[in-house]
Amino acid sequence: MANTDETATGSEYILEAIAAEGVETVFGIIGEGNAHLIDAMNDHDLEFSQARHEQAAVSMADGHARTVQQVSVCTLTHGPGLTNGATGIAAADRDNVPLVVLVGDTSVEGRETSLQYLDHQAFAAPITRYTTRIERPKTIPETLSRAFDRARTRSGPVVVEIPEEIQEREPPESSYRPVSRPSQRPRPDDGRLAEAVSVLEDADEPMLLAGGGALRSDAGEALETLAEHLGAPIATTYFGRGVLPDAHPMVSGIAGTFLSPANDELAWDVDVLVAVGARLSGKTTRYGELYADTDVIQIDLDREGIGAYQQPAVGIVADARAALEEVTARLDASPDRASRVADAIESAPDPWADGFEKRSGEIDPREFTMALSDRVPDDSIVAVDSGNNTGFPAVFHDIGASGRLLVNGNFGTMGYALPAALGAKAAAPDRPVVCYIGDGATLQVIQEIETGVRLGLPIVLAVLNDRSYGIIRHRQNLVYERETASSYDSPAYADIARGFGAKAATIRSADELDVVDDYLDSDPDVPLVLDVRTIPEVSRPGFPPY
Repeated sequence: MANTDETATGSEYILEAIAAEGVETVFGIIGEGNAHLIDAMNDHDLEFSQARHEQAAVSMADGHARTVQQVSVCTLTHGPGLTNGATGIAAADRDNVPLVVLVGDTSVEGRETSLQYLDHQAFAAPITRYTTRIERPKTIPETLSRAFDRARTRSGPVVVEIPEEIQEREPPESSYRPVSRPSQRPRPDDGRLAEAVSVLEDADEPMLLAGGGALRSDAGEALETLAEHLGAPIATTYFGRGVLPDAHPMVSGIAGTFLSPANDELAWDVDVLVAVGARLSGKTTRYGELYADTDVIQIDLDREGIGAYQQPAVGIVADARAALEEVTARLDASPDRASRVADAIESAPDPWADGFEKRSGEIDPREFTMALSDRVPDDSIVAVDSGNNTGFPAVFHDIGASGRLLVNGNFGTMGYALPAALGAKAAAPDRPVVCYIGDGATLQVIQEIETGVRLGLPIVLAVLNDRSYGIIRHRQNLVYERETASSYDSPAYADIARGFGAKAATIRSADELDVVDDYLDSDPDVPLVLDVRTIPEVSRPGFPPY
């Protein structure tokens, strides 16, 4: 991008640079510190999507980035703008989501005595991959290109401070050029490959475990090929769901806390585990219950991910897809074992075959989730919030061949899913988007229903309403044998949603879900909010362990 006479200010130059990086939408909230930057968007093709709270603005960018698999951009004002957005930034940092957060800073002169002064870099450093500041107009190109490069290569959020003067002054004369890195998939070390193949050749009951790294590497086909070649089931972490469709005959479902019925049959006897882009955290291993005596082959693009929670027999630092292809090429096929594994997955007992709990005026959240899953298309993007509600879509909502799951599993942020779903819909307007969120989290971000209405983002928002902070309530009853501050009366969410201009319905039985069919068939332009009155005594699958 070359500077021209039409690029009259730093703000305009910054917007041109953002567009040169492939960004089309900027999320955020306007404030004194970034007002000039946002005003400049009036004369630019970039779209500005404004949330109602800074945490939600960042989470919208997060959901957008996960959907397009590229860096997304958010802008916040100084001081409380950044502190409000910090939870969203920390969530993106934990989940390796590439964001560039542009923070409009106070004026350089008298900066430390201004009303909303904050040392943004010191504040943001623990929750980002990189923080920086544009000190002079001539440093705009270098600073921004480095910020985008760090967000991509370190796969996480970057904060860039932009003082008001930088936005308002004349832009630099130099052209902006994004950092160009060759597209490559780091291949595995030959010695490590040989070790992995040797371990797998001696395996009796191997299993593949696909995490978020496998999804980011687009390693589904390579996983499928190795699984069928080796005769190994493919389990997934929560983050890895969607790497292959849940209905694939070699996919045994989710591992760990939300252990699927098939994995409950297969995972305990595994003698060799190939962990692909999975860090083997406590939630994946049921806090050491699973894979404790298993030979682990761990493949991760991030060297720090190898052995982060469990020391592997073989650690391979490489791109997931490249490593899987290399391993497959060196192994003999085991078709008999593959057939046996597929049969075991298909014949796994269904613990819910006898149905779900029934109660007048309330629905079992497991039954609701399964019923909603049956009514939405296979290519739906599914956003899931934290809390008791997390476990129901983990087990009962099928992710199809081109579906995607958005979950903040490493920071557990309440209120993540609603804005993330809106960001995903902005990124993929032609795909259905479904959001599962608890009533407690809903009240923390309920204003973002208005955002969905205003921006014309039609999503299906399922509020699993158990009138409590459900996971805390269940844990209190388990540990303390009493409840404190975890249950409350519930407002009429459907009425609130209609007040914002959304479509809404109260759901007390699966028979009332025709409203979803009608909504999806109507070419909607506003969200549909479902106040799902669930049976509060039903805890999420896998509880305990906590």
